[in-house]
Amino acid sequence: ILALFVTAGLAGSNGEARRHIQGGAVRINDQPLTDDRRIVTSQDLGPEGVVKLSLGKKKHVLVRPN
Repeated sequence: ILALFVTAGLAGSNGEARRHIQGGAVRINDQPLTDDRRIVTSQDLGPEGVVKLSLGKKKHVLVRPN
C-alpha cells in the first residue's frame, strides 16, 4: 500500500505514506486504513475495476491495475 500511494502521487515517500496511515488520514474505497503493511488485492477492486485511494478529505485518486 505504501508504494501504491507514492506511485499515485499522494505521498512523496514510503515514510510519508506510513505517517499518513498512522495519523488516520488514509482510506481505501472509503474505508479507513490502519495497517501500513496491507496488500491491495483484486478483492479491493470496485465494480468499475478501480481502487479509490483517499488522503484526507480532498485528495482522491482512482487506480486501475494493469
